[in-house]
Amino acid sequence: MSFKYILGCGAAAAAVVLAMPAAAQERSFNIPAQDLASAISVFGRQSGLQIVAPADHIAGLRSQPVVGRMDARTALRQLIAGAGLETASDNGDIIILRRSTATFPAGPQAETQATALDEIIVTAQKRDERAQNVPISLTAFSANTVDRFQLESLRDVSRLTPGLLVSAFNQSSPTIAVRGATNTFTQIGANKPVAVVVDDLFIPRNSAATFELYGLNSIQVLKGPQGTLFGRNVTGGAIVLDTGRPDLGETSGSIRAGAGSFSLRQVDGFVDLPVGDLAAFRLAGSVKTRDGYGRDRLTGREQDDLESNSLRGQLRLVPNDTFEVLLGADYSDDHNGGRTLSSSGVGSDGDRRTSELDFAQAFDRNQWGASARAFWTLPVGQVTSITGYRSSQSGEDYSGTGTSYRFLTGTASQTVNRDVDQVGLFSQELRYASPKWGWGDFVAGVYYSSEDANRQLTVRNLAAVTGRVTSNVLTDQAVDTTSYAVFADGVLHLRDDLDLTLGARYTHDEKRASLNRVDAIAAPNSFRAVDLKADWGEVTPRAVLTWRPMQDVSLYGSVTRGYTAGGFNTDAATLSALTTPFDPETVTNYELGVKSQWLDNRLRVNGSIFQMDYKDKQELFFNNVTRVLTITNAGQATIKGAELEVTYQPTRWLGLSATYGLLDTVYDEFIIPGGAVYTGNSLGSSPRNKGSLAADLDLPLGSAGYLIGSASWAYTDGYNTGAAADPNLQIKSYALTNLMIGYEPANRAWRATAWIKNAGDVDYVLTPSTQGVLAEYLGEPRTWGITVSARF
Repeated sequence: MSFKYILGCGAAAAAVVLAMPAAAQERSFNIPAQDLASAISVFGRQSGLQIVAPADHIAGLRSQPVVGRMDARTALRQLIAGAGLETASDNGDIIILRRSTATFPAGPQAETQATALDEIIVTAQKRDERAQNVPISLTAFSANTVDRFQLESLRDVSRLTPGLLVSAFNQSSPTIAVRGATNTFTQIGANKPVAVVVDDLFIPRNSAATFELYGLNSIQVLKGPQGTLFGRNVTGGAIVLDTGRPDLGETSGSIRAGAGSFSLRQVDGFVDLPVGDLAAFRLAGSVKTRDGYGRDRLTGREQDDLESNSLRGQLRLVPNDTFEVLLGADYSDDHNGGRTLSSSGVGSDGDRRTSELDFAQAFDRNQWGASARAFWTLPVGQVTSITGYRSSQSGEDYSGTGTSYRFLTGTASQTVNRDVDQVGLFSQELRYASPKWGWGDFVAGVYYSSEDANRQLTVRNLAAVTGRVTSNVLTDQAVDTTSYAVFADGVLHLRDDLDLTLGARYTHDEKRASLNRVDAIAAPNSFRAVDLKADWGEVTPRAVLTWRPMQDVSLYGSVTRGYTAGGFNTDAATLSALTTPFDPETVTNYELGVKSQWLDNRLRVNGSIFQMDYKDKQELFFNNVTRVLTITNAGQATIKGAELEVTYQPTRWLGLSATYGLLDTVYDEFIIPGGAVYTGNSLGSSPRNKGSLAADLDLPLGSAGYLIGSASWAYTDGYNTGAAADPNLQIKSYALTNLMIGYEPANRAWRATAWIKNAGDVDYVLTPSTQGVLAEYLGEPRTWGITVSARF
């Protein structure tokens, strides 16, 4: 199953595609009324636009005449008036048309429309392409799918994506794993093997990587090493969030309001405002509040509550046929009462939704970004410039121990933490995409980024019974990172049915670290080090062979390499542990895959098998020789697996999907100095089996409107949270069910829905803890609500 490509029940996959340069100025049109497919072809030549239209839907339909001088998008609206089409995506170079959700005819005429799957356009190879044409494993969600299946966070996305697992240790330390590739480092000097990218800008810190999803054009999950085309080289994968572009045509927008359990209140929406014929402005915002899923029974404070505010603006300028600029800015802030870490032993009241921490937990975060993207479309290709800056600040107070010092005895203690970070990242990417020549095409570019990161971590131990502070350590961390890269990736058409893709990226990372460690209780343990330096460079190539034995079927085999930069252990308890940097980790991924469509594009079957070979994998462990918790390179690991995604559209009003992911992971070599041997253990955050089933309903009720709905069931197998095969740190398997039912009138102008998440009220664990006592942090309980939305 492939949620990857679902846009909605009434959409089509087969398309009429006209490859032309982009255009935006006024042009002269002379297109008589005729067969719509032919009219679109003529329009493409006269406008200079590339149009993608659902071929099965337009078959047999007539166009409207278009005569006179006007801008291309106005002409297109005239041409397709009454044809039941609307713009799904307008990226300047390509306009994607889909069946209209606002004017799709009700009653018998609707039932005679062709039944087929829809397409989604992705940018996994830095070009706008059909997802089915891209020879890599990816899962993509359209805006409609995000809405229908209530995907409001990356954790929601992960439940419908094979190979993706999103969990959390606490509010500022999410766990994002793709095919088992992840780490749990919180040190400011360490990189993550999975990248989160918003509008081509990399988010450098995991504390800023999980947030409320709203107003997105698409979500793309790219699996395996992204060593060639993405700005910050990663070994696991990338999650690409696209907010789309303002519509140049006419004022439009949507608004959505909802309420539900735990006093949920939310409002979000956007509006596109054209400014003359050559510019448009988009303003999008979201406000969401909710009471907590848990509370500290000793303080009475709420936990796992939410108050979130977001605002995003974008200005699109198209001064002529060959140039376009997108200027964007965004701001968001959110806060809550921290996580509900509930004791499973001493101090427990038996309620897994209460904690006994007796500590004022809190989490606060704000972040903002600004970007300028420019696109020059020339006869010799397209040049793209992406300039951006992202800044985030977060602070969290939390108890690492799952119970209060009041309930502890002997020499035990409660560990409490204050973790504050500030990160700023400037980046500049410049790339060139060649025309699509008969023999092939290529993309090449350069990338630069400068990151300034600071973190202050205070760790205190409170003695059993008395709460006396027995340890109080502040680590004031700073790491500046400069990254340079040059890359090229191209496709060579060996035959009409055989393509060879070759690419490579050279990345050079330089890090400069400082640490001021202040031990307020044992002053001799304090130390300071400044201006520590290290640098690394790596070439990460990829090669893909793609064979198309028949129409709508492609087979590919690929070898790709990825790299995660080295760094400094800025939580170090000793000077030597700080001054010795850890090395980069590298991974080579071998993959065979198939992408196929059958039954007149009503059935899509995509699958892959893969093997990822790690070298120098970065791991955090307690060294029993030095008695220091440190990051080091563990040795070797192997990840094998398979993924399958099936989507079936048996009727125009019903869509069915299924996904399955299999992981078999092992540390081939992992020996802790003076301690345990983890060789042979499974990697953390890598459930062996993970899958989902889902259905999407859009049932015509004659002239009365539409009955809409969705249902999903997602299963996650048991897995370890780290390298140690400790049964106390294992997550048990669980399955979650989400449901939605609603109504839309015949003109689709508004929608009312009722929904429920975790319908079975399953208690599932995000993170177990053995720090001091056994404790657990549960995921969301059953929640329900109603939502009303309108489009204009």
